[in-house]
Amino acid sequence: MTLTAFFASPALASTPATWHVQAGSLAFGAGGPPLGGGNRFYPAALAIHAGDRVVFSLMGAHTITFNRPAAPLFALFAPINATPTAGTINSPGAPVNSGFVGGPPGSSYTLTFASTLGAGRYKIICGLHIGMTETVDVLPAGEELPKTDAQYGEIAQRQIAADLDTRSDIAAEANEDRDDDSGPSVWVGAGNKRVTTLRFFPQVLTVHVGQAVTFWKTHDPTEPHTVTFGVEPLDPLAQLMARGGSSYSGVENLNSGLMTTAAQYAYFQLAGLPLPVALTKYKLTFTKAGTYEYFCALHDVVGMKATIRVIP
Repeated sequence: MTLTAFFASPALASTPATWHVQAGSLAFGAGGPPLGGGNRFYPAALAIHAGDRVVFSLMGAHTITFNRPAAPLFALFAPINATPTAGTINSPGAPVNSGFVGGPPGSSYTLTFASTLGAGRYKIICGLHIGMTETVDVLPAGEELPKTDAQYGEIAQRQIAADLDTRSDIAAEANEDRDDDSGPSVWVGAGNKRVTTLRFFPQVLTVHVGQAVTFWKTHDPTEPHTVTFGVEPLDPLAQLMARGGSSYSGVENLNSGLMTTAAQYAYFQLAGLPLPVALTKYKLTFTKAGTYEYFCALHDVVGMKATIRVIP
């Protein structure tokens, strides 16, 4: 092996190395807030040595969680055996959690795998997004690693590009007419098991007085949502609770409550809380002419808002 080849090859155990993973990916419109993106780690797997650290670049809101405790999702919003910027896995059995992290591109979270950690497979999840998993194989100290950080970076970029292309295709399809046999309808988000678009489809819907609109949370399996009309409560938990009736005249404060699939509801461990159980369908009758804006209480900050026009 030449000297040049030696330095370009995957690392052998020596000094601790730094590895890079991107948590989520984002697609942007023309100068606006993010449209959505991939709810995945990029790359989804890597091999390291004990003592190394993994820096997660955060795209969107996530958690970096190891050994998730048996508790509702809200328990993950604060750090566990960690700080808001860094944590260390010291034991295969102890939980480590970043808390609710993310925001604008450029933020990061560092997870160190202690030098005393035994070889084995360690699974990192995002507690907010079902299926978002990072597999980290900690190899014995003397074993050569299969890839360099740069090679993992190339894999990540290919995965990101593929996911963002898929998101764009799904969004284009979702922009078609949403009417079905039951009448006017709206998709609450659109995506698949890897990607999401944080928008309502269509963004503007026209109906007649007396018509009902069905809001479907069946086309976005990785993100929870709400359908909210009127004033949003200040209490974050209240924002997720159903309120109001099944009709809207333009003055009520109405909320579908938290909309999730059955798989999401189980993943979030929400049993026993005063929240809707696996709500995927919300139907609302409009009783007065007017133009009414509504939003998702979880994603309005990134532009998940839409309009219902009610005509005589």
